[in-house]
Amino acid sequence: MTITVHGTSTELSGKEVLVGKEAPAARITKLDGTQNVIGMIAPNTQLLISIPSLKTEVCSLGAKKFNDLVKQFKKLDTIMITTDDLDFVKEYVDKECIDCAEIVIDKDRNFAKKFGLLITEGKLKDRLARAVFVIDREGEVAYKELVPEIVDEVNYDACIEAIDKIVNAKKEGHAHSHENWMSV
Repeated sequence: MTITVHGTSTELSGKEVLVGKEAPAARITKLDGTQNVIGMIAPNTQLLISIPSLKTEVCSLGAKKFNDLVKQFKKLDTIMITTDDLDFVKEYVDKECIDCAEIVIDKDRNFAKKFGLLITEGKLKDRLARAVFVIDREGEVAYKELVPEIVDEVNYDACIEAIDKIVNAKKEGHAHSHENWMSV
């Protein structure tokens, strides 16, 4: 897979994650230094936001915008993943009042490799490509956007629409087929 960085074609490393397939489990580092796993089956729908660097204007604005947009969803875990250094990210979270999302560090590039987002060359080598993934509670990728040009923003409207659809979807469970059986 390739994206462009300021117009220059750039290779991404890792396995491509497809909509409709199971999301991989990826190890990340929380701001308190502990390790955690994201992706896969979880109690809530997950919004995983891959951020190249919070030190840039586009990334910083995107993080703040998503923090505001996700406030309406109670059953959503919003996780922003970056490769920025721990001290900078802690300071950023406090300064920008990021309170509806958790920002974590992809210290070992485990998330980058598992989700096919690791930039392999150029001045952004070892950073993450800009992308969003919505993973339903069963661990399936329900929505994905890999931004083709790293300086562009994600399609917030399409992402929020996908989250709304998944979080508020009524699953057809066993009871429905049981009722049909009863009426035969």
